[in-house]
Amino acid sequence: MRRNRPAAVLAALTLLHLLAPGTHAAPAKRPNIVILLADDWGFSDVGAFGGEIATPNIDALAAKGVRFSNFHVAGSCSPTRAMLQTGVINHRAGLGNMPETIPPEHQGKPGYDAHLNNRVVTIADQLRAGGYRTYLTGKWHLGHTPDSLPTARGYDHALALAQSGADNFEDKPNLLIYDQTEWSEDGKPAKLPARFYSSTLIVDRMIRYIDSGNASGKPFLASVNFIANHTPLQAPDADIAAYAGRYTAGWTALRNQRRAAVIAKGMMPAGVAMVTMNTSGDWSKLSPQERQQRAGAMAAYAGMATAMDREIGRLVAHLKVIGEYENSIFVFLSDNGAEATDPMAMGAFARWNANHLYDQSIARQGRPGSLTAQGAGFARASVSPLRGYQFSASEGGLRVPMIMAWPGNPAIRG
Repeated sequence: MRRNRPAAVLAALTLLHLLAPGTHAAPAKRPNIVILLADDWGFSDVGAFGGEIATPNIDALAAKGVRFSNFHVAGSCSPTRAMLQTGVINHRAGLGNMPETIPPEHQGKPGYDAHLNNRVVTIADQLRAGGYRTYLTGKWHLGHTPDSLPTARGYDHALALAQSGADNFEDKPNLLIYDQTEWSEDGKPAKLPARFYSSTLIVDRMIRYIDSGNASGKPFLASVNFIANHTPLQAPDADIAAYAGRYTAGWTALRNQRRAAVIAKGMMPAGVAMVTMNTSGDWSKLSPQERQQRAGAMAAYAGMATAMDREIGRLVAHLKVIGEYENSIFVFLSDNGAEATDPMAMGAFARWNANHLYDQSIARQGRPGSLTAQGAGFARASVSPLRGYQFSASEGGLRVPMIMAWPGNPAIRG
């Protein structure tokens, strides 16, 4: 199946499943809609798309539904999220670019409001008008003022991060970009637990919201927005340890393995070319310490993805327990391709600042207090066999994994 942008997904859901009160064609029970949005995952990161990373729960949804092999989004997160939430092109929604990267000459110009403007309605607005309960957890990144937070844009309840990312273990911002975090709940500053893990917190809160409205009998929209795998890459120790030694052959070897697996999974034709990318250097010419650092960063990336997948599995298991799994439409996608930005590969000041603010030892990569990034070398493996990354208009930045499944509807199958 081919789609040009996320608007196609939500427009289809709205047209097919938003049934206003009194509509004669209304089924006995309208389906729930569960959006599972990953952050900065490359095209071949998911197991069902050819990746070696363990994603059994996402793969299980793929087996129940349809994998989209030619699905495109925007090159950065806020524009994609604007389209996903509204069903219209991102400039019309006010996010021609993500707020942190709008150049001065664009600021204040039409299409560059830096937040979701009031000239559009959201999928939550429309579904709530049609009798749905509406919930959001996780990354919002579409505004941080009271009138631009999720509960002002159609959501009954929301635990939302207004920024591009944050620490995954504590209420701490990405100190290279922000002075403090902007987590809110139902439009007010949120008090997070002293210690938590982001993917677990995001699913915990969504389960709480869903359960709180079960007695109403209304279907629900659950917009679950992970901050995995946004920098800083962080995961529980066991998840990182599961990939120890997996990436020591380097990014070129992984990129070639991914290409073969993508073809074997039927996501690309057998003759698809391997695009040459020279942005990351020759793995064999790195020092032993550099190779250890880069392989460890990729292990943290994979561990973070597996930890997120496990939380998706926990949400799915809960929906089965409460009898809502079969009648739920699941939409999984990434907001853009893999992120190549890496503070440790930037200028001397960025490296000094990262080392000053975080524990950057190789042994601590992906752990609490660290700032770990995938970097361009392994980002090019995440998008294999495509070229480019997040922030580019190349296929690797725009073409992402997307899955749609409705387990109880046999017509929605691959």
